[in-house]
Amino acid sequence: MEGQELIHLHALLFEVGECLEADESLPDDVFAHYKTQPTRPQDIHRDKDAHATAVKHLSRHCSQLVAESHQRTHTSTTETPTS
Repeated sequence: MEGQELIHLHALLFEVGECLEADESLPDDVFAHYKTQPTRPQDIHRDKDAHATAVKHLSRHCSQLVAESHQRTHTSTTETPTS
C-alpha cells in the first residue's frame, strides 16, 4: 500500500473511531491504546510505518466494537421473552 493510501485509510478509520467513541454506552478507554501512539492522520510527515501502526490499532478496536455491537444486537433479537 502506498503511503498516501495509508494516510487516507488512517483518516477514515480515525473518523469511524470518533463516531464509535461518541457512543456513550462504550467504555471511555476503548481507544486508549491508539491514543498513546503519537501519529494522527494529519501527521503527513510521519513515515509509513507509523501510519501503519496507527491503522492497525484503529482497525483492531473498530472491528472489535462492531463485532461486540453485532453480538449484542443479535443476542437481544434472538432471545425469547419469558412470561
